[in-house]
Amino acid sequence: MTFLTLERNFFLQWVFSLSSQINWIILFFETYETILMIHWLLILLVLCSFLLRTAWFKGWFGELLLSLSFKLFLDGKLYKLVNDVTLACEDGTTQVDHVLVSPFGVFVVETKNMKGWIFGSEHQKQWTQQIYRHRSKFQNPLYQNYKHLKALEFSLDLKPTDLFSVVCFVGDATFKTTLPANVTHIRGCLGYIRSKQESKFSNSEVAALVAKLEELKLKRSFQTSRSHKTHVRKLVAEKSRKKQSGELCPKCGAELVERLAKRGKNAGNAFIGCSAYPRCKFTQ
Repeated sequence: MTFLTLERNFFLQWVFSLSSQINWIILFFETYETILMIHWLLILLVLCSFLLRTAWFKGWFGELLLSLSFKLFLDGKLYKLVNDVTLACEDGTTQVDHVLVSPFGVFVVETKNMKGWIFGSEHQKQWTQQIYRHRSKFQNPLYQNYKHLKALEFSLDLKPTDLFSVVCFVGDATFKTTLPANVTHIRGCLGYIRSKQESKFSNSEVAALVAKLEELKLKRSFQTSRSHKTHVRKLVAEKSRKKQSGELCPKCGAELVERLAKRGKNAGNAFIGCSAYPRCKFTQ
């Protein structure tokens, strides 16, 4: 065996050894990249799971689902949809989920993405959501939507009869008490809107209302969202203060006012009673 043969064999062995080492290095980095990818994927799944449980996502998803339903199942030539309308009002801002402008009137839609059993009535200040044994209170959405109606009535210079309040529950909510026709689920919401066939506006008036609404609504921005949330927090704090100070009815949540007895042995005397009388007869 010549010297050149030995040298060639040694060189081939060295190349084979180096190739094996390179393969191990490549395998290591491929494994590391796979582990790193799985690690970030798990983090992403945890974040998505957390996001899906937030009230913000539930509200956004409910509004998106209803908005798509309007676009798919209502005639776009008749019903003009404006989403997420924030308007300035006397005491701050008010935010409307959906406004449908049509020849048959302006439909002001409040969306609720909730599940469980829902208890309430048209004139009750607070409604109840029950999921198994857990119960929680929330504001009557018809009362909540009333402020939206008034803001749009003033901003668009409309008559009260030109607007319709609609509350649409998106999700697995079951109504356990009798509610008015304008409180419903998506299918019922579409049916309620279609049921209004009395002509109120011409096509040109509808276009003018939509243009005015687009002009008046505040632009979507972080500042607009923060201002609205600050306003809502102030309202909640004021309501909590009134409740703690005894200014709200402990039975129904309406304000307590001073009244005069009109008959009986206390006729002419002042007393504190619920402003929701005769529906609520609380006195103190």
